[in-house]
Amino acid sequence: MRDDDIDDTVIRRPRAQLSGDRVGDALDDTVIRAAPTAPAQPDADADDDTVIRPVAAPRPTDDGLDDTIVRVPARPDDSASASVGAEPRLQAVPPAPQTRVPSIRIGERVLRLDHPVIVGRRPTMPRILRGAAPELVTVPSATGQVSSSHVLVHAEGEATVVDDLRSTNGTVVRPAGAAPFRMPSGASNVVLTGTVVEIGDGNVIEVLSPYHRVAPTAGDIPPLPVWPSDPPAGTPRTPRERS
Repeated sequence: MRDDDIDDTVIRRPRAQLSGDRVGDALDDTVIRAAPTAPAQPDADADDDTVIRPVAAPRPTDDGLDDTIVRVPARPDDSASASVGAEPRLQAVPPAPQTRVPSIRIGERVLRLDHPVIVGRRPTMPRILRGAAPELVTVPSATGQVSSSHVLVHAEGEATVVDDLRSTNGTVVRPAGAAPFRMPSGASNVVLTGTVVEIGDGNVIEVLSPYHRVAPTAGDIPPLPVWPSDPPAGTPRTPRERS
């Protein structure tokens, strides 16, 4: 008898069906035996196998040929080595990229230049549209100094670009800390933060920093929920008191 025979589980027929031959009855027994774990065994998954082995005469070398092995399915992550204190199946989600673009202030409105803006007395969409559709901003012009579509303002990265749309009275650019200049008709100019662009009749466009936080306008803020009315004053009377 070997040492590993002690841990075997023997399934034997009922005593009434035994023939009396101890050797013959033993050959018909079903033995559930745990797989041996040898130090030099190459397959580590065999440690979890369940071996159903018939009882037979001791054989020195080929006693494992008649075994029936029930193997636990391998898990895909079993072969990967897990680091101590970390969950190998969890992957860090990269943060969403945040694109900074400048903003402009026209009167009381602050517009973020994540899309182009056309400013004029009666602005219209261009005939040829490239990229995102521009937002049309109408400004008052009592004397007609502002053209119908006067300027196009858009962002190039974190820089602000002003394009004169062949306006009649031109566009005046006043950089911060520098002398003002008039843009030629149809010209394009990169302006810095703090620059003020004049288009006529007191209408100015102020260039804001890309780090300026734009608050939502009053029309974009949802209305406040209606609070329930206060309970009636006094202590409510019981049904007996009301009767």
